[in-house]
Amino acid sequence: MEFGGQSRVRLADECLASGKRVCKMIIVKDDFFKADLCNLIAKGTEAYQWRYWRAVMDDPADRKTFVSFLWSHSTEDNFFHRLWKLIQKEFPSLQDCDCYRIIANGQVKGQNIDWHTDPGNQTALYYPITWKPEWGGSTYFKIGDVEKEIQYKQNRLVIFDATLRHYGSCPTVDNILRVSIAFNLRVKKEKPNV
Repeated sequence: MEFGGQSRVRLADECLASGKRVCKMIIVKDDFFKADLCNLIAKGTEAYQWRYWRAVMDDPADRKTFVSFLWSHSTEDNFFHRLWKLIQKEFPSLQDCDCYRIIANGQVKGQNIDWHTDPGNQTALYYPITWKPEWGGSTYFKIGDVEKEIQYKQNRLVIFDATLRHYGSCPTVDNILRVSIAFNLRVKKEKPNV
């Protein structure tokens, strides 16, 4: 379904232990940043400081991919945190969220990771580099038996509940690094009345 240039994908209703049903949505927004900013972000991926890292902490197979830590709540404001502010401004549903970590994930052919959830409450996932569909690299989401594929496309932003099980698939071709930028979000804590 299209909503003001955004696609909303309803995966399924999930029944919680409390008996309540929650609808899990994925918001997909193409051509999110203006072209010049998109190109700057893509060019910047060439300078990331990559670490070979265990991407999913509870992965029993201990699979590793490349990770670059771009910003955390304990560091000063930087370019990536400014990108978060632009994302937050665009989506009313994110107004009550704070970003506490921004990382880049990098994968090459053969580096698939396991289904996992993200820390926090929401994730905004951005695809920064030029990509061809035949290179693979889709992100897959799952609730129960329902799976949904979101293809990698440059300048695409995907927003989803961090408790949604998902994984980013690796490229299907050699000598290509699949890069995604994950903005990990938490709902702001309410300040007590004084």
